[in-house]
Amino acid sequence: MFRLNRPQIQPIGVDIGHDSVKMLQLEAREQSLVVHASARRTLDVDGAAAGQSSPAELISPQAAQAIRELLSGGNFAGRTAVVALPRHVVHVKNLRLPPMPPGELASVVDFEARGVFPFDTAEAHVEFLVAGEIRQGTDVRQEVVVLAARNADVDRFVEQLHRTGLVIDSLDVEPCALYRTVDRFVRRREDEQEVHVLVDVGTRCTQVLIGKGRDISFFKAIEMGGADFNMAVSRKLGIRPDEARALRRRLSEQDDGEHPDTVRLAVLDASRGAMESLTREVSLCLRYHSVTFRGQRPLKVRVSGGEGGDPQLLAMLHSVLGIPVQPSRPLFNLDCAAMRGFDHRKPSGDWAVAMGLGLKRSAGRFAPMDGTPRAAAPAAPAAPSSTAALPAAEPATEAAPSAAAVPREVVHA
Repeated sequence: MFRLNRPQIQPIGVDIGHDSVKMLQLEAREQSLVVHASARRTLDVDGAAAGQSSPAELISPQAAQAIRELLSGGNFAGRTAVVALPRHVVHVKNLRLPPMPPGELASVVDFEARGVFPFDTAEAHVEFLVAGEIRQGTDVRQEVVVLAARNADVDRFVEQLHRTGLVIDSLDVEPCALYRTVDRFVRRREDEQEVHVLVDVGTRCTQVLIGKGRDISFFKAIEMGGADFNMAVSRKLGIRPDEARALRRRLSEQDDGEHPDTVRLAVLDASRGAMESLTREVSLCLRYHSVTFRGQRPLKVRVSGGEGGDPQLLAMLHSVLGIPVQPSRPLFNLDCAAMRGFDHRKPSGDWAVAMGLGLKRSAGRFAPMDGTPRAAAPAAPAAPSSTAALPAAEPATEAAPSAAAVPREVVHA
């Protein structure tokens, strides 16, 4: 007898960050999610091994070796994976187009994109997100976010992934992966009207995403992150950046009374300027969104990434934005028994990208993230998803697949 609701193991979500590699494989069981396997490896970004990458390498030797070791030493089911393209090879432009039927939009975007990117889009993968309708003077326009990556960069990335032992199911972009941690849990009609703000603060870059319900309406990358905070503390206290990073991490995990006030105050004072600059940029993003897309306002901000649990940063964002700011907990409502030492009470925002990648091939919606029981929402007509994806790669065989041979696709969220 067949089990119609048998668990479905998803591809491995592989998050290749600047200072760590995280791999997460999920298992879908009806309307709930279980972590099937996970692994992470911290990279030495400040030591002797940090300078060994060449410009042609989109994956550092350290990261490639970490993937090989985690893949062979973990309990992952298979080697099929979803990976995000490196941020610097994904080019993003915004277009404002007249309203038109959905069937015509793709060809118009393809035509308009030829003049906005610094390369020939005929030799690139181009995808787009429909952000929504806006008013430009008295006219109504469609805001469209266009993403493009050169074929040569995609080819090179896929080839380097192939050498790590991964079998590439699909390629993605980080903003779509991050928003998927919200999109997959939108089930009720009222949830579709909620405005979500996600701020992912990484080592070198911060990404701001704003969306309504299942659709992304805005995102921006800010070239500022934890490395700037660490460097500010390093200069102020006369210590190495890796020591500054370790000190900040220890202080964020301790209560105020567990460390001398003079050290804590010195660290807070040193990093304040960089954090204030980042907070201003995030505030400008929300202001732009509120002016461009009229309607319901966000009720809270979720902060993810390696810096997402920093109390000083959260307090600054709350003070400037004037709405509740909380650390992201994308794994809160998952069965994480397979993750040794995982504590549900602590922020898990540094797993947000890996989780979003791991959710890409999942179907349906899952139980609410906060654990509160909800009645099933009435079925709604299917709407086009705003979560675009760059093309899926063919399964790796003896040679890495060419991006030119990869079928173009948009994988709906």
